[in-house]
Amino acid sequence: MLRKVREYIREEKLLEPGKKVLLGVSGGPDSMALLHIMHKLTAEMDLGLAALHLNHGLRPEAAAEEEFVREHCRNWGIDFYSRQADIRARALQEKKTLEEAGRDCRYRYFFEQLEELQADYIATAHHQDDQAETVLLHLLRGSGLKGLRGIMPRKDQLIRPLLALSKAEIIHYLDENQIPYCLDQSNNDLRFLRNRIRRELIPYLQKTYNPRIMESLNQLAGIARDENDYLEKQLHFSWDKLLLRQEPGLIILDKKALGEEHPALQKRLILEALARLRGESGWELKDVQRILRLLYQSGSSKYIQLRQGLRVSSVYRELHFTNRPFREGSFCYPISVPGRLSIPETGENYIIELGQPATFQPGLSSCLDYDKLKQPLFLRSRQPGDRFQPSGMKGSKKVKDYFIDIKLPREQRARVPLLTSGKNVYAIVGYRVSRLAEVDTESQRVLIIRKENL
Repeated sequence: MLRKVREYIREEKLLEPGKKVLLGVSGGPDSMALLHIMHKLTAEMDLGLAALHLNHGLRPEAAAEEEFVREHCRNWGIDFYSRQADIRARALQEKKTLEEAGRDCRYRYFFEQLEELQADYIATAHHQDDQAETVLLHLLRGSGLKGLRGIMPRKDQLIRPLLALSKAEIIHYLDENQIPYCLDQSNNDLRFLRNRIRRELIPYLQKTYNPRIMESLNQLAGIARDENDYLEKQLHFSWDKLLLRQEPGLIILDKKALGEEHPALQKRLILEALARLRGESGWELKDVQRILRLLYQSGSSKYIQLRQGLRVSSVYRELHFTNRPFREGSFCYPISVPGRLSIPETGENYIIELGQPATFQPGLSSCLDYDKLKQPLFLRSRQPGDRFQPSGMKGSKKVKDYFIDIKLPREQRARVPLLTSGKNVYAIVGYRVSRLAEVDTESQRVLIIRKENL
């Protein structure tokens, strides 16, 4: 058994010599086997070891289980740390099931201790039976390939050394080494879906369809893991091709390039964009399908609003993902020269100064002949009917039409300030200056308005 776990650790590159490992130990058979096996491997693998126990307070025997683990750690010379938590209260407060609240609280405690104790890894006692149950659980929920991977041997600093073992092998090891353990009767509670899978569905599949269903499900997890790894590599290659821009709160993808990808990669690329803005969890296939439909819609006003304040827009040839607040409110502020102006409605700051013509940066700066401007001057949002006389063109043009011509996303138009005096629009700041105020060879004083790039 020790050899099997040792080889699995080596094959999956789970541990390195000289590292400190924290073991999640509840006192049940799986975690007690983990505690004993890792204790036996400590010397030959040159590992530091400590045990973590979360007293969830859900059952009367919780305190006795905590003391049980503490006593065994003392006998085996393993450092022991514990914490008590009111899982039932947390579940009510966070609107989660007891199972979800318990898992979240447990891992939160583990990772807090990882930092506090300056450890390298957290090890949990998941095994092959847990793997099979997880694959079935994800299958029932309609998971994709990522879900069918089941429990990963390693995810960042979290490792599962016992995934090489079945539950039967673990129980045999405990009996053979006369290692006691606690039994959690809540594992028999059929109100929990995972318990129904363990107690009802798997035995039924074993009896009626495949006596080796556990082995098959673990094999499926391995296949899904390898194929998912390949797709992840393809994803990053494709991501670099279609990413047009990324900045805080905004990701812009090339619609045409995304549409040419294989459907499997299209979904992953969309999930990647969602994950970068709001994390991986919580997204469903219907969210991805709604976004995919935007690929085939033209114009600048097609968008969908998703959960977590995320908005996805089809903007001409681009797909915009943003979690920035969408503000339609108007604004109008007088400017001082020189000076600085903050516009709360957009969250942007502008620096106003007199000087030499600045290097033009679209969306960031505008240069005007100061002596051609009527006073007082204002920076304001666009208004219905606004017109201006673009430099280099004859006649006038509606500001709205100009935005459409340059394909400026609809949700960004209300954020672009206009430099005005009365009915005169002297500049669409950062985009175009009016003929009335353009800098020429006779200009003596140049007004520079630039957005502060925080």
